[in-house]
Amino acid sequence: MDSNSEIKHQRDQRPSLFMRLRSGLRYGTSLRGKLVVLVLAITLLVVGSLFWFSLASLQTSIAAIYESRARSVAAVISKSIQEKDYILYYSDELDADIGRLLDRYEAVMGITVIGMSARGFLMVASTDPTIVGMLATEEDQTRFESLSGVEVTRDRIGKTSFLRAYNPIFAGADLIGVVIVDMSLAEQARYISRLSWQYGTASIVGFLLLGALLYVALLSIVTRPVGRIAQAMSAVAKRNYEVEVSVPFRRIPGTRQRDEVSQLIDGFNLMTKVIYSHEQELLKLVVLDELTGTYTLDHLRAELERELHKTRRYKHPTSLLLIELVGLEARTPGEIDDVLVRTSSFLVSNLRNVDVLFRIGELRFASLLPETPPDGAAVAAERLKALVPDVTSQYEFALDLVIAHKGWGEDGAPTIDEVIDLISGSFAALRE
Repeated sequence: MDSNSEIKHQRDQRPSLFMRLRSGLRYGTSLRGKLVVLVLAITLLVVGSLFWFSLASLQTSIAAIYESRARSVAAVISKSIQEKDYILYYSDELDADIGRLLDRYEAVMGITVIGMSARGFLMVASTDPTIVGMLATEEDQTRFESLSGVEVTRDRIGKTSFLRAYNPIFAGADLIGVVIVDMSLAEQARYISRLSWQYGTASIVGFLLLGALLYVALLSIVTRPVGRIAQAMSAVAKRNYEVEVSVPFRRIPGTRQRDEVSQLIDGFNLMTKVIYSHEQELLKLVVLDELTGTYTLDHLRAELERELHKTRRYKHPTSLLLIELVGLEARTPGEIDDVLVRTSSFLVSNLRNVDVLFRIGELRFASLLPETPPDGAAVAAERLKALVPDVTSQYEFALDLVIAHKGWGEDGAPTIDEVIDLISGSFAALRE
């Protein structure tokens, strides 16, 4: 592979912005933070839906009330006008009556009296004197002729919204006129605005209370127990088996256990005791390294002898990964031990189940890759190198994991002593 192809390959392997963001949200955010966002989203959805539904229902109800009011006022005004002797004829007395009706009903913006004439419907009197004596438009003429009862519509002039009620006046079965009453919606708008603020305040209070209750419930049921388990698992990963996850209160004997979190806690505590017991037995056989829990160099010698024999006799490939820690020369023994334990846990987590890990030196590990050709070992080494920041980013001081690989295939394999000398020698020679 030439240099340009290698650079392109490395560029293609870089995580995208979306992948980094997704990884940060998934792994870089605590469970408590995720639950806070989830609780807020659910609470906002529930309270917001209730607020919208309640406000929509309220607005519909108020609109119906004001339409009913417009019908009533139009009927009263029509009756008042109809009872007069001057009905549907222009006179100063009619104008005076319209003025008194306007004073009586504050919400009424205007009154127009329309009478039936030989030419059609004619504006007889109105709070707008400019239209008195004018004939109604053809559209209005058609509308008036079809009136059989009070009709209410919502109209707008400029930025002003109002209700317009059409009330027909009959003489027997004949339609002789129409009274149009315009009622302002300003009062309705003020009323809805005031109620909207009240509903909004109540919704915010409900959102905070419901969110707090849900958060406290999830905190006690999920977050705290899972947090205790996570802390205990971190301690076990550092081979501290003296931890035990506690439960909130004692279970009465005989109580059937259906709670999954409690089952998880009990299972974890039992698993920790079993692992500790088994490890103590393995340590007695001097098979495991006491600090990291990985296998020892002597055990690698035995396992490697068997795999190299398969390679020499049956042509089965065998490979090794070599990992050395760099940058710990000036660190304290406690810091070095912590890095070794964390590194061993990292390697075990990212190797295959069949790839056994060994500690072969003070700062060096090896992993035996059975049935793996040299090319496969190279792929495994590159994959581990890409994940090295999972370890190095945990420390404030400079640290690096140098990874090399060796493999043997159909050409046969060296002797066990040659391999042991090779992996125990200079790490620079391993990378050649």
